[in-house]
Amino acid sequence: MERDMELVKEILAQLRDGNYHVEEEIDWHSEEEIIYHLKIMSENDLVDVELKEVASKESGRKKEWAIGRMGGLTWKGHEFLDAAENASAWQQAKDFVQEQGSNVPFAVLKKMMMAYIKQEAGLS
Repeated sequence: MERDMELVKEILAQLRDGNYHVEEEIDWHSEEEIIYHLKIMSENDLVDVELKEVASKESGRKKEWAIGRMGGLTWKGHEFLDAAENASAWQQAKDFVQEQGSNVPFAVLKKMMMAYIKQEAGLS
């Protein structure tokens, strides 16, 4: 499954706004996609979530993930969302990804958005 940075942004916004049932609320993505993104976001310290492995007879897979406990955003999650909610910075980052024709590491996107925001504020 590929990372979807629009979905990452939406999950962060939902959690910030107190929606701890994101797997049920973001109807343009499957629960599997949302949980996968929560997993990788947790691994990168963007969200405080505890996932648990569960066996699934329905899908035929040996294991799947389910949400055990949903916290909120971490400090890094808030910082990324703050940068991503700057429409110009977010658009610049998306344009860069499109020009590259592939995914760009998360750290690079965040640095690009932060640099744009600093420039706009006259701090660089």
